This record gives sequence, structure tokens and C-alpha cells, in this order.
Amino acid sequence: MPVNAALQVEPLQLSLNAFPFNGEGCGYCPVPETISDTGKAGRRSRPVQESEHRPTPQKKYHLTRLRTYNNVKAFVRRPDGTLIEPTVRVGMKPGLSFATPMGDGPVHGANNVYVVEQSVTENRLLVRTAQWITMHHSCGWGHDAKFDSTRTTPQTLGFIPLEVHIDKLWDTNFHASVTSGEQLLVTVLLYGKPVAGAQLTLTTEQGWSKKINTNENGTASLQMIRDYYPSSWDRFRRGYRGKFLLTAEYDAEQAGEYNNKPYEQISYIASLPWKYSPSKQDYSSYRYGLLIAALTMTVSGIGIYAYRERRKKPYKRISFDE
Repeated sequence: MPVNAALQVEPLQLSLNAFPFNGEGCGYCPVPETISDTGKAGRRSRPVQESEHRPTPQKKYHLTRLRTYNNVKAFVRRPDGTLIEPTVRVGMKPGLSFATPMGDGPVHGANNVYVVEQSVTENRLLVRTAQWITMHHSCGWGHDAKFDSTRTTPQTLGFIPLEVHIDKLWDTNFHASVTSGEQLLVTVLLYGKPVAGAQLTLTTEQGWSKKINTNENGTASLQMIRDYYPSSWDRFRRGYRGKFLLTAEYDAEQAGEYNNKPYEQISYIASLPWKYSPSKQDYSSYRYGLLIAALTMTVSGIGIYAYRERRKKPYKRISFDE
């Protein structure tokens, strides 16, 4: 069951950059700090994104607006299974940071980041979870870790209230693998166990949205939309990365007390932002289009040349015998 719409609760979200705010929170908003698609002035800019092949010694993330400053905790599950608890920065610009030692070590691979916030409002315990998965990797560290599936497969944490798990995010060479048109297998976990009836919402940065409920196994299949259509073929970029947000919501009829405040129901909401690239079919058709265009031009040129040759009249010498 989804969170009561009357509460107008926005999901708590993690981002590389500070989110803009409005009166009720930002929802899924573009971030203000951007870089140009082409590096040229006057072109459309997009949010800065994290690269799995550009490691940094420290990761720094921003949060959307917190509802409480006293009941917020952060957790990072490293690829080797160890757990750290970074301090959440509260105030006007909430966020967190944690060290990511360079080299082939315990943090080489997929690091799961969670921020959990709990508060009671209108006799309801509201539990918001923000997720982020960062791939800490450099090709210079080697690819031996690819033989360990835990390095490229995000691992879950059993004590996280509500968690969104996507079946496959990277290939064995640490490359992001979600593409447009692909079917995503998503599992929603409530304290580590699959939960049926949770509402999943997928929203792309282009504004497309799809809702679906998890089945009895706590899973749902969502197809990524194909929405990358440059104005011309010469602007098509195989390395384009679109952004999307997965949000899971679930209500539980359970009474209790939290921080001396009674509640009659628990509302869980979790968010996981991710990225996707054009499918192989998209840029294959682009190559085929260029090939067909080149062949068409070649055949047309040959046809024009042959036509002109046929129009030429051979020179004939005429002599008169007087």
C-alpha cells in the first residue's frame, strides 16, 4: 500500500549535488550544478553524474530536506561486507561524506549508502530511506574482483526498513549496464525480506513515469522507456547517460510509540536514483542509418555519372569528296 497522499510526503533522496527546494520538498528534480553535454556554450546542460571509473579518496553526497534533525542515521555497506556509519550533516545543506581508500581493497566495488530518517506526524510513523550505490573502481587496480559477484552486485542490509534492489546494475567489468528498453527486475525488501503489495514508481528525468505493485514474491518488472532522441544523428552519443528514480512505498497497520509519540500506522518510503544508456539497438540503427545514407549517396553518384556518360555524343569527322 502506498503512503497516504494526504501527507504529501516526498521521498528522501541522496545526490551528488544540492537539490533545489520548493514548499513541499523537491521530489525528483534536476540538480542546479551542471556540465554541458558537448562542452559548448548554448547547449543543454545535464546534472553531474558519478563515474564508476573515476575513483576519489572521499565520497560526498547531499540530501533533500530533512523532516527531523535528531533521528537520522547513515550506513555504508562496503563490498567486503564491513559496515561504517558516517555522520549525517544536518542544517540548511544536509548531507554526508565518507572515505574511500584508493586501490584494490575492501571498498573496491559496489558500496551501498543508506540514510534512514524517522519521525511521527499525524499519528503516523514516517520512515524515509534514501539509497545510493557507488562503484569505487579504477581499471588500473585490475579486474580480478570481477570474479567475486559481491563486488559488482549491490548487497542488501537486513536492518534497513525499506530497500529497493535492482537485479543487475553493472557487468563483470564494472561498466553500468542498464539500457533503455530493458526490463528491470526490482525487489522491495522490508527489513531484509521481500514485501508484497509495495508500490513502485519509476520516473525519468524527461518526466515519464510508471507505477506498479510488487507481487507475492516482493518483485516487479519494469521496462525502461526509450526517450533519447537527439534532434539529428550527428548529435547522437553512445556514452549518453539518462537519469531515473525508483521510489518504493509501503504502509503497515501497526501501532506503537516512537520518541514518546504514539502512532497507529507506519508509512515506509525509499528512493534509489540510477542511470541508463542507449540500447545497442539504438546506436546500431544509427550506424546502419549512416551506412544506408552513404550507400545511397554512392549509388546516386554512380547513377548520375552513368547518365551523363550516356548523354555524351561521340565525335564524328565528316569529309566531303568534291
